[in-house]
Amino acid sequence: MQRFIGYTRDYAFVIFPLLILGFWLSYRGPDWAIENFKIHLSIAITMIFGSFVAGGTALGGGAVAFPVLTKLLSITPITAKLFSLGIQSFGMTAASITIFSRKIPIFSQAAKHTLVGAIPGVLISLIWIADSLPQLMTKTVFSSLLLSFAFILMFLGHHRMKCDDNDIKEMWLFPAIGFLGGVLSGVVGSGVDITLFATLTMLLKKDLKKATATSVVVMAVISVIASGFNFFINKTLTEEVINCIFAAMPIVIVGAPVGAFVCSKLPVSTVFYSLVILIFIESSLTFSELLSHL
Repeated sequence: MQRFIGYTRDYAFVIFPLLILGFWLSYRGPDWAIENFKIHLSIAITMIFGSFVAGGTALGGGAVAFPVLTKLLSITPITAKLFSLGIQSFGMTAASITIFSRKIPIFSQAAKHTLVGAIPGVLISLIWIADSLPQLMTKTVFSSLLLSFAFILMFLGHHRMKCDDNDIKEMWLFPAIGFLGGVLSGVVGSGVDITLFATLTMLLKKDLKKATATSVVVMAVISVIASGFNFFINKTLTEEVINCIFAAMPIVIVGAPVGAFVCSKLPVSTVFYSLVILIFIESSLTFSELLSHL
């Protein structure tokens, strides 16, 4: 029995995608799954890169999905947010399983304390805040969040400090930054990953790769909780959103774990400075739209 449990744990990063693939094919049958994939091919292609980003960086897959859906595919920010949270529930969970099964280190105590604040934060945001914001404001909040992340990366540069969980004395910080990140995640589908990453790296000077893996795990948990709330309580996961999620599902369950594994091996600067360029492009488009409405 112990051997079976150990085998399951070690190969969970393969078992989970296979289970999700079976669910994808059986939900409405293989014919529907393939036809839906073809109909929403543009979204599936978008998530090839989005899932890699979600699994391997401190940005969720929504960092790619949200701007592409809202700017290129003319999908409303609310729908894009719901899709981002939904697809991250599969992709970032797959990445988290890879992180644990491949024994990629995380700041476990920091993650737990962050979730204490992030869970009520995202639920409050989904109930009272997110849907009341104007569309342009939602886009602006998202771009500002990404731009802040870009400046964090530029500030950090090549600085590295490797520390253990036991070195973190300021655990009281994490519920607060978790709550803020949870509220942001409810608005744009991402946020707690960035606030946690910023706190660990800029404020506490922790190792970037370990902070990245920690942010992936926390964002996965928040995405699952938020999507479950949207589906069962809020009833906001429309047929359109569900179809988009199913179209990208087979992509992200492979792309996110690959991103988590590959980016744990690559130099941090190789991944992050590529993101900086993309973030500045996305932000410039949003702020150009904002200026045009002034």
